[in-house]
Amino acid sequence: MSEIRTNPFTGEMTLYAENRKNRPYEFVHKTQSKNTNNENCPFCGGHETWTTDAVYQDGPDGAWQMRVFPNMFPAVKEDCADIEGESFYETIAGRGRHEVLVDTPDHNETIDKFSVERIAKVLQVLQDRLNHFRAKSHTQYVQIFKNCGPSAGMSVRHSHWQVTGLPIVPRRASVMADTMQGEDCLFCKMLTYEKEQKKRVAAETEHFMAITPYAGRFPYELWLAPKAHQRDFGDMNDVERADLAQLLWDMLQKVTKLKEDVGYNICVMDGPRNRDFHWHIEILPRIGGFAGFEYATDCFICMVSPERAAAYYRGENTEV
Repeated sequence: MSEIRTNPFTGEMTLYAENRKNRPYEFVHKTQSKNTNNENCPFCGGHETWTTDAVYQDGPDGAWQMRVFPNMFPAVKEDCADIEGESFYETIAGRGRHEVLVDTPDHNETIDKFSVERIAKVLQVLQDRLNHFRAKSHTQYVQIFKNCGPSAGMSVRHSHWQVTGLPIVPRRASVMADTMQGEDCLFCKMLTYEKEQKKRVAAETEHFMAITPYAGRFPYELWLAPKAHQRDFGDMNDVERADLAQLLWDMLQKVTKLKEDVGYNICVMDGPRNRDFHWHIEILPRIGGFAGFEYATDCFICMVSPERAAAYYRGENTEV
């Protein structure tokens, strides 16, 4: 199979070449964590004074399950000073907010080992933080994400999420929003089409559908989306949140079995400020990696078709 597909929401192109998974690879990645225990970990229970002050904590020091605090090394800062840019280029100050949500006090526990109920509580706290960020006038876009494993950009071994409020709307989110307006939402139409076709549906619940996107960038990429048009992750109710937690748990059991110590990202894709959107979660397994072709062309090479990936998630194909 050699086929180029275009993402209808972003214009990104992916070249599917399944034969490339058989190409020779002479390098061995050996990643050794500098911190395999909790002795020097600032995110572990009992080390609360090692971080900035918590803005949310669901129990006393040393006896909590979730804790939120400002990132000690933020990508954006609320007190960022105005800057003088160059006349030829467009520049604005990186004014925003960057927080960390530690979702377990246990240094070695990972989200795929959480109970469904606990995942639902994590989602609720993430919703609360998103709504808090949205209330700030300078926030134009909020990105929630979780890096799992060093290949996915995880810098601290301890399980955590990050929430970043930006003063700008990233191009990808803006372009996606253009296709998701009101009754003409292309995302709604896609979900209807995928439900009819069935070949890229990985799983389905009462309120949500998990699909392997037609032009996904990563092997075994997953999108989890509300079936009904819902513009804001923060608007999800208790019933929907419990439903999503179950679906997310189910899919993570499959993602973590793709290969030993697989890395992956979980990205909550929400809309720009004051614009319609169809929010969803993208799970991006980091199998393989981008190289010269991707960086030079903005076209991604993927070695697993979405149809094959969906069959794996449905349990119809166990070969990875």
